[in-house]
Amino acid sequence: MNSFFVKFAYMKTIYTVIFFLLVLFSSCGSPRDKRTSKPIKRTIIAISKAHGSSGYIQYKKWLINLDSSLILYDLYELPIDSALIIMQTANALLITGGPDVNPNLYQYDSMAFVCEKPDNYRDSLETLTIKYAFNHKLPILGICRGQQIINVTFGGTLITDIPSQHPSSIVHRVSNGKAYHSIYLEKDNFLRSIFNEDSTTVNSAHHQAVEKLGNHLTVFAYSKDSIIESIGFEDAYYSNFFLGVQFHPEHMIGTKISKNIGMAFIKSARKNNN
Repeated sequence: MNSFFVKFAYMKTIYTVIFFLLVLFSSCGSPRDKRTSKPIKRTIIAISKAHGSSGYIQYKKWLINLDSSLILYDLYELPIDSALIIMQTANALLITGGPDVNPNLYQYDSMAFVCEKPDNYRDSLETLTIKYAFNHKLPILGICRGQQIINVTFGGTLITDIPSQHPSSIVHRVSNGKAYHSIYLEKDNFLRSIFNEDSTTVNSAHHQAVEKLGNHLTVFAYSKDSIIESIGFEDAYYSNFFLGVQFHPEHMIGTKISKNIGMAFIKSARKNNN
């Protein structure tokens, strides 16, 4: 047998064993119900990538700051079939920010020259985990790139470079750090029900954005220059939490919108754990 396939099968087995050991030890260390002394089931959130830089680690810090009992599984760098095994026990999925989505996924190959080097593994990992979560009605939250690949997964397209294709006076990304601008919420949508405000100021660190909406998706919020800042499904299309945001709530700890989005996501994950 080819040595590559032997090594692949070996690593797949190792990852699977490690995963189930993690689940076992997490259960053993779970808090117990004071009335019955039985372990309380801890809520599991799968994260598409949560390591490699302080920005990625911040996603975990944000969620743990809101609920220290959560179990968070970082899927990045796992074999995709092992990541999908983890998804079988997850109660929710968080798709994090990061590099540009490969434009060939939405038939914009000619615009590849304005994009960062694609991470095809990550594109595949996130596309498949989004589909798995959708098919199993799990809560799904996408942040920045996360919103963009959700849109692409459901058949949408992206503005590949806002400065050249959608120029305006609104700054969506600066070379060092994050820009800030206002967003405006559409009436009677899921984000508005969470946040209960007409508008707010958010951070911004992107040069791409949702262009054509994916199937059954709708706009929840936009910036003054009409860039889409939040998306979700049309009314009654999806029975669980489903939200994409272009801004970064994990870097807005202490603000109402950051807390409300995070707690609504966690609450939905908890319900999925019952």
